[in-house]
Formats: sequence, C-alpha cells, structure tokens
Amino acid sequence: MPQQLITVKNNRYKAVVFLGGLLVIFGTYYLIKIQYKKGAIITEGIVTTNYLHGINKSDFGSTISAEIQFYANDSMVTILAPEGQPMDVGLIVPILYHANDPGNAVVYTFDGFWLHGLIWCILPSIFWVAISLSVIGVKGE
Repeated sequence: MPQQLITVKNNRYKAVVFLGGLLVIFGTYYLIKIQYKKGAIITEGIVTTNYLHGINKSDFGSTISAEIQFYANDSMVTILAPEGQPMDVGLIVPILYHANDPGNAVVYTFDGFWLHGLIWCILPSIFWVAISLSVIGVKGE
C-alpha cells in the first residue's frame, strides 16, 4: 500500500503547520521555565571547587562541574552547576531556588538556566521537522 501524503494547496499552510509545531515545542519549554521563576528566590552563591566526574575520570568520558554554596533558610546549601561548565573558584554567581526545595536550585545565568533545556528542545524539533516535511505534500498548480 503506497504512503499517502496530506496535500495542501500552497506552501503557506505547510509553513503554518511547520512553524506551529516548533512554537509548541519551544513555547512549552519557555512556559515551564517562567513557571519555575514565578515563586523563586534569587540569591548569590560562591564557587568553591570544580569536580571532575564521569566514567573513568580521564579526558575521555568525564566532565567538570562547579560546586556552588549558598545560604537558604538559614542553612548552607551545596549544588553542582550544569556539567561541562567549569567556573573560577571564588566566583560569585546568581542562584535561583524555591524556599521549600533549595537543593533543586539552578545557576541563574543563560548557560545555567536556559541553555541545557534549549539543547534538549533540538531533539523533538528535528523529529517535528522530519515528520512535518515528509507527511505534508504541496499540490502542484
């Protein structure tokens, strides 16, 4: 049985479906991040050390993460920055956390807050591009 394409009269509909799907993927990610920021507290943390961690702690298969300490709810909290982002020891960085879960804090920079999730949005975007461009055909005029 041959594969049937959904045919549209012109490229405008194809572009709307294509861009609409990408908007849903990246818009959902943006709304999740905005929701996280809504009740969060911003404070400052200090980089105490950089940890090398991974499979064998050699150049192959391992990454570096900065350890950051900050005060929340009258206690010292220690978190790891995103992998692959070593920072200078003693550097003061902005931290975003919720009072009820300070251990789930994030470094409030573009790299620490936005970049990691944007990279993960690329996977469903590639899948959406492949599906939308292969399924929607344009009827010749």
